[in-house]
Amino acid sequence: MRKKIFIASIIGAVILCGFAVTRGAVSGNTEQTVIEIRERMFITQITDIYVNPDEYLGKTIKLEGIFDIFRHDGEIYCSVYRNSPGCCGEDGVVGLNVTWDGEYPNNDDWVEAVGVLEDVEVNGFKNFSLNLSSLTVLPNRGAEFVTQ
Repeated sequence: MRKKIFIASIIGAVILCGFAVTRGAVSGNTEQTVIEIRERMFITQITDIYVNPDEYLGKTIKLEGIFDIFRHDGEIYCSVYRNSPGCCGEDGVVGLNVTWDGEYPNNDDWVEAVGVLEDVEVNGFKNFSLNLSSLTVLPNRGAEFVTQ
């Protein structure tokens, strides 16, 4: 019985390590916590944002993925996402909506997005969006299809 509890504790610790938080200097000696969505646990971390939003709202989040800009009901929307398993025989996507005041990259560019997670309302529905402080097109792509 003790062996099972010990193994469960180790597994729990490994899972928590997947939610890595890195520290990065913002300016001068001031530091701000940046939550980095890592490739290996991309789906898990994005899901945690939607399940536990109070732990993430107002915090800086950094992720890499495919940039997408699209129109819906005359409005422009942007997202950074990765492809994922879906349901009913169709592929899915997982990521975050983003708002950006700068120049948009091209659709399908691989980007690094850094911004503060905000609560927004779109067409009467509550959603989340990263208000970006930086959006950088990267020369090398990561895993476009993720499974965890």
